[in-house]
Amino acid sequence: MATQLELAYLAGLVDGEAYIGVKKSPAYKCQGRRTPGYHARIQVRMVDEAAIQFLAETLGGWYYKEKANAKHGRPLYCYQVSDRRAEHILRLLLPYLRVKKDTAKTVLALRELQAEGRKHRTKVTGYRNFPNKYGTKRIVANKCFSDEYVARCEALYQQCKALNRVGI
Repeated sequence: MATQLELAYLAGLVDGEAYIGVKKSPAYKCQGRRTPGYHARIQVRMVDEAAIQFLAETLGGWYYKEKANAKHGRPLYCYQVSDRRAEHILRLLLPYLRVKKDTAKTVLALRELQAEGRKHRTKVTGYRNFPNKYGTKRIVANKCFSDEYVARCEALYQQCKALNRVGI
């Protein structure tokens, strides 16, 4: 477990270099999804591998090396976590965050909403025959997230977008 000093340092790193937000993925019909997906995300990109490695080793998650954009530029290292791991990290760093505290709270609000996601699967999109363990088929409703739930997720996504907007 990280010390308070390490958490404060990492919060400073996240405050200055990270993207904290919500990633919206489309409703992939091939997977049977009818509503978009919303994912908590933390991403830090830097040329200093040691800082990125320290993030990954201390908080978990993974990092990778991107090739340099410029012809003679330095490679970029990217640390990334999402969903449950991102929630855990934000809860650890929240007391130390200054610049991105509101964004972190918005992402945590999304995760709290998603924690009760099962009870929001109320919209019936069709029916299918589903056999039980004895082979008897019964008709089961295909359910997806309610319009209200999706609207609440979308509102949090838009709020994160506004908080992360560069240049006013």
